[in-house]
Formats: sequence, structure tokens, C-alpha cells
Amino acid sequence: MRKIIIDTDTGSDDAIALLMALSEKDTEVLALTTVFGNVNLAQATRNALISCEVAGVNVPVYPGMDRPLVRERIEAIHVHGNDGLGDAGVLGPKSKAENKHAVTALIDIIAKHDDIELITLGPLTNVALAMRKAPEVLKRLKKIICMGGAQLGYAAETEVAEFNILADPEAAKIVFEFGIPLVMVPLELCLNGDGRKGAETMLDEQDLNAIKAMGTHKAEFLLKIVSSLLKFHEIYYGDVGLELPDPCAVAVALRPELILNAYSANVTIDTSGSLSYGQTVVNTKGGTVLEDQIYSANVSIVSAIDGKGFKAMIQEALQ
Repeated sequence: MRKIIIDTDTGSDDAIALLMALSEKDTEVLALTTVFGNVNLAQATRNALISCEVAGVNVPVYPGMDRPLVRERIEAIHVHGNDGLGDAGVLGPKSKAENKHAVTALIDIIAKHDDIELITLGPLTNVALAMRKAPEVLKRLKKIICMGGAQLGYAAETEVAEFNILADPEAAKIVFEFGIPLVMVPLELCLNGDGRKGAETMLDEQDLNAIKAMGTHKAEFLLKIVSSLLKFHEIYYGDVGLELPDPCAVAVALRPELILNAYSANVTIDTSGSLSYGQTVVNTKGGTVLEDQIYSANVSIVSAIDGKGFKAMIQEALQ
């Protein structure tokens, strides 16, 4: 039985990712830890509890950090709505979060288990603090699968920085340099990957109609909470489309057979405060000639996954 922890800043696509993980066979979700990001911490925690209830699974939820290590806090309510779930009027949860802080919970749970995999769907503040507080415990992690960064230079918040990394670049730097296996699931993956045929992960109108036809409670929940995501896409692209970064990360983590291409690279996080603040700087060449510096790979970057298999995984989770 695979054991995972998910660290999330629960917005709409996070909620869908949680439904996928919580419905996956042979996978035990030991805990959800929440962090600021798409919305504030209280809202992220509320949405994580709602997601568990919709999934019909009882998983402990531990609230964590409500601000970055250094920079001012940013949010993505312009994408996910003020409540993070599309402002669709989703009723609050009946369950309550745990009293233990997420950083402490991460350390305690990892210390008790072997081969835990950590999936991160938001800013990396909780994880970075756990690494600083108990590095010997966090070294026990089997791997981290991180939704964050951009491998091709495209990014959503600035020209080069993806939101999860930009929200706390200093924390991301700690995590990326920690020295345990790290799989980076970049923003491009939800935009049909590296463009190869078969890597189309963006849901189109036909995909959404198929979900609507399912008629299940989970399918109705998905369609309700993605309203703001669809509006955001229409403003930018002028058509119907749904990008799902965090579900892509869960697919990579739990169904690695869906990966069409991945490559090793040295990835550093720009914390300079310049125009490239928060950029995931990718080096695949092994070094730089001018600096006479040799770089070693610290990350595996996934550049494409099987779009058909990804969409099937979503539909399976909504049954």
C-alpha cells in the first residue's frame, strides 16, 4: 500500500486533485497539510475538509503556515474565486481540522513510516520549515512530487515565475536543495505538456460534457467549483478550456505509467528579488563554460503525460 501526504493550498484544482488521490486504489493518504496560497490558510483548510467529505474519506487535516518565510503574501483569488472554490456557494464542512500544526504533523508522521511520498500542490513553506526543524526526519521521505515551476520559460504570475514558487521562493529554494528525490511537475503540463501528440491534458468542452453526463455527486461538485477557472481561461484564450495543474501532479505521483517524457536537470530558485524572482532556473547541460562550473541534477522534470489516461483517471475519481 503506497503511503502519501498531500500539502495543499486548496483551490479548485487542488480539490479535484484531492478527489483523485483519495479515490486511488492501493494508496493511503495519511494526512493533508494546508498552507496559504491560492487563498488564505483558513479558507484552504476549509476547502480541504470539504474535499474529504465529498470524497467520502476521513483524513486528518493539519493547518500550517499562513504566510511566506520572507516576502509578502500573495493569493490567486482572481483565478479560484474568493472562497477558492469558484464562489459557487459550496456549503462549509461538518468536520474540523486537527489542532496540531502542519509542520509538526509532517515531522511526526514521516518519523513513524518508511517510504512516504509527499505531494505538494501549493507554496513550499510548510515543507521547508519541517526540513529546517528536523532534517534527519525529512530525509526519510521516499520522494517529493512538486507541482511548481515552469520548464519552458512560460509562467502565469510573471514572465518567468509560476505561482507556487513565486509565493515563497525562499522556501522553494530550501526544498529543491534539500537532497532527496524531487519530481517537478511544471505549469506547462496542464497546458498540453511539451506539445507532443497525445499529451493534451487540458479539458475541452467535450470532456466537460462527458463529466456532466456522469451525473454523480463528485462530478457535480467538480463542475460547480471550476466556474471561475473556466471564466479565467475564456478571458485569456477566448474558448472553453480547463487547465488542471494540481491533478496533473497527482497523476504523475500515483500513476507514473502515464509519464510520456521526463528528464533530469539542475534546478535553482531565483531569490534575488530581481525581475526573475521566483523563477525555476533549469540547467540541462551539466555546467557553464564561462564559470567553469559543473552542475549535478537535483530534479526530474516531467514534460509530458498521457492526456487520454489523465482524463480517464479524473473520470474514475468522479464515479
